[in-house]
Amino acid sequence: MSEEIIITGFSFLFPFLLLMLTVQSVLRRLGKSPGGWRPAVILGFFSALAVTVPVGGLPLARWVASLNANFSIPLTAVVLHRVWKNASGTALLDGNALRVGWIFGGIGGVVLYPMALGLGPFDPYSQGWGFSSLFVVSMGLTVFLLVKKNRFGVVLVFCILSYNLHLLESSNLWDYFIDPFFVSVSLAALVRRFVKSKNRRDNRMEKS
Repeated sequence: MSEEIIITGFSFLFPFLLLMLTVQSVLRRLGKSPGGWRPAVILGFFSALAVTVPVGGLPLARWVASLNANFSIPLTAVVLHRVWKNASGTALLDGNALRVGWIFGGIGGVVLYPMALGLGPFDPYSQGWGFSSLFVVSMGLTVFLLVKKNRFGVVLVFCILSYNLHLLESSNLWDYFIDPFFVSVSLAALVRRFVKSKNRRDNRMEKS
């Protein structure tokens, strides 16, 4: 199997999971539970069919990929976590893993994108090609999280394995770690956590 076929096949995974999550969310809003293996299998079957439907000569999944050529492994893992939790009631990523993931995505985006646009004397994106400090830092963080038994460490392991297997269209390690959508979701989650924490603190102060 050629590398191009592998890359194209993997690009169907995120749109497939995103479609499943979207339908699950709609079902919840309609007051219907998306839980259970039978609904999950049925929904997965029809989602797989939907993303392969040709639109304008391209499968629907490839149109989604055209919006963002490289959906990062952490973003894919978070969507998979939500789909799995909706279907089974169990979490692939616990609260600690998600919190570390949001921090990782937020800091990574703040470090990478402004500097990559020229806001500074150094372009960190260049560190994603070949062996560099990015590899050393990412390996160190991965080992640290695994020792701490934080599940986001497993996500980073998959990032590195996916990079070695060339599963994304990009050959830059940064694109396996973060993408604009993951950064946006991470920053939104961090802001939401900050607001909730502030509200709880304010409520405690009012009661005291």
